[in-house]
Amino acid sequence: MEKHSLENCIGSLKRLRDVYSGQLDTSVLVELNAVIAALETARASQLNQVDLGQLSVRAIQVIASVVSLVSNLKDWMK
Repeated sequence: MEKHSLENCIGSLKRLRDVYSGQLDTSVLVELNAVIAALETARASQLNQVDLGQLSVRAIQVIASVVSLVSNLKDWMK
């Protein structure tokens, strides 16, 4: 993964965290912070494709959790 792509992913995840942090479960917030930290470490070092693939899967799982929680909250608030 290119350094520029990693920076975009990190920035997007940080914005996601900032926007929805008040609506997220603590466990989701902890995992999101862990993924961001791991991506920042990956940006600083040279990880192999397997490590980056695993990080990508974790990031997608966290995004799915956020979307699920936020959409459930919106439905509940109606």
